[in-house]
Amino acid sequence: MTWWDGMWLVARRSLVENLHSRTFKVVTGLLLLLSIGGVIVPQLISQNETTYTLATVGEAPAPLRSALEAAGQGADFAVKFETRDNAEAVRLAVRDEVATAGLADGTLFTPSASAGPFPILVAQAVVGVETAERLAAAGLSTDQIASVQAVQPPRQESVGRVDSEGRAAVGFGLGIVLYLAITFAGNAIATTVAMEKSTRISEVLLAVLRASQILVGTVLAVGLITLAQLVVLAVPLAIAVRVTDLGLPSVASGDLTLALVWFVLGFALYSFLFAATASLVDKITEANSAIMPVTATLVVVYMLSIIVVMGDPRSVWSTVLSIFPLSAPVAMPIRWAGGEVPVYQLILAMVLTAATAVLLVVVASSIYRRALLITGRRVKFTEVLRAPGA
Repeated sequence: MTWWDGMWLVARRSLVENLHSRTFKVVTGLLLLLSIGGVIVPQLISQNETTYTLATVGEAPAPLRSALEAAGQGADFAVKFETRDNAEAVRLAVRDEVATAGLADGTLFTPSASAGPFPILVAQAVVGVETAERLAAAGLSTDQIASVQAVQPPRQESVGRVDSEGRAAVGFGLGIVLYLAITFAGNAIATTVAMEKSTRISEVLLAVLRASQILVGTVLAVGLITLAQLVVLAVPLAIAVRVTDLGLPSVASGDLTLALVWFVLGFALYSFLFAATASLVDKITEANSAIMPVTATLVVVYMLSIIVVMGDPRSVWSTVLSIFPLSAPVAMPIRWAGGEVPVYQLILAMVLTAATAVLLVVVASSIYRRALLITGRRVKFTEVLRAPGA
């Protein structure tokens, strides 16, 4: 039997157990519902067209109505017009929130609370109509008036720390999901390792298999289960970004795909740390305290990624965090979604993370094998370091 055959035997056993568990089915179902809900709910909300109401004394002038209706067609909102007998009635309509804004005797009534951009649009429309009337009175032709009104304001260019706020928000969400996925999967591995050691199952497996086969097989099984759940969560969202209007750039679907790659790398990196530390315990109840250093490292990495990278993706410290292997799985997806990350830095971060994960396989397998040989008490980390090689 080859090394790969032995590893796959361990992985297949764990996969079958997890796939048939009620927990896997419930969690996967909830993730699917959450993903579908994240697609459907924004669509339902966006279907509710915004409507503004303008109250005027008598009928609103036809040029004013035309200007506001044209603005509404360009900005996806509707305008309703209410008539009142006098200026006081218009003011009361705005005060009682019957109208979004009111226009009477040269006065624009607006609510004390924010009414959005509508009052500004009304003011601009009034100025435009009045300007056109004065230009006509001054003797300008219709074409000349149209030429004056066709003057465009300066081109606006949004300047910020990120290329796209929507895409940056996706990156922020990916950082949270990756942190939680690696943490939960790592805890699952730690629990499995601690349980197998406390029940002496690992000793039986170690009699016929190598430590690296057992460890890699266990990690692979949990990783595949978690990756499948992440795919269930990501695929509906990635498709929706491409084919529907969620207010996000289509490139965000690529960020979701890249996040799955980073989960594989981050999981491969941290899973062996979780497994190695969990193998030091003698009782399953001691697993949480044993893996605390690894969990604390993940928390620090997550906090730094959110604070530093989200604050300025182009800073030197953001670059360092996104390339350093222990922080790259969380920091790089966030920074990548911020835009303008050189491709060579992405590749470098992936290579360093993968190389570190391979190194940890060797180290963790050695610690795992030595720790399994010591039973009846919790093993000190210094003991497995001083123990003879595997």
